[in-house]
Amino acid sequence: GVSTPYRVEGPALIFVSGGRTSGFMLRQIIDAHGGKLPDDVIPVFCNTGREHEATLKFLHEIETRWCPIVWLEYDVADGQAVAKRVDFTTASRRGEPFRKLIDKEGALPNVMMRFCTKQLKIRTMARWARGMGWKDWDEAVGLRYDEPRRVHAEHRDGVLLPMADAKHGLDDVLAFWSAQDFDLELPSGDPVFGNCVGCFLKGRGKLERAMLEQPEHFEQWADDEERTGYRYHKDRPAYRVMMAQVTVQGRLWTSEDDTLPCRCTD
Repeated sequence: GVSTPYRVEGPALIFVSGGRTSGFMLRQIIDAHGGKLPDDVIPVFCNTGREHEATLKFLHEIETRWCPIVWLEYDVADGQAVAKRVDFTTASRRGEPFRKLIDKEGALPNVMMRFCTKQLKIRTMARWARGMGWKDWDEAVGLRYDEPRRVHAEHRDGVLLPMADAKHGLDDVLAFWSAQDFDLELPSGDPVFGNCVGCFLKGRGKLERAMLEQPEHFEQWADDEERTGYRYHKDRPAYRVMMAQVTVQGRLWTSEDDTLPCRCTD
């Protein structure tokens, strides 16, 4: 057949975040294999417990309709970090994996030290793969052709970027989903609710918008700061203060300051 960047050879993990982009990539990889993934090409979702329920439902639709997805969570057993296998029903909804990581590290991740992505996602996937007896594998990550900075940052051995190689951008992703009979149903269709809802890498204007609409998602972020005495972002108010300001005054920060890029892709 025709050579395509989406014909991923195993052993490989497909990094599925729960967003439309990685969902698009997964579908292309399945199709490149004639409709069924090889046994050693495995889609994996790492749940932090701080995703919006809509993200989990979207992933569950994908695994129900297309192919199985391995759901993993960071956990701690006997003082050691381990990968715990969960599913749609048993997945954490109250931020437990995130909180366990903070308690183990004795610190909060921040803009300079993003150990949340590294531990909750990248290393959790690696621990699981090694637990299966894999020594070496590739990882397919859903970075688009129209994200050149992020593509450049991730370019290294063992990381496959099939969307960038196939020159697929956001327009392709949106066109694909508008033609499907299911989609990611974030509140008001607002992408600010994607990935960890309260992520400190999101621009302040975006966080305030989400705080106004669904403040309950931010309670655990505020609690982390109060419990540890640390702050997620030194250049802006604590989460509790931002929540209070938004409640009293509405959104203060209307500029759509850009979200900082991270491995937690769309």
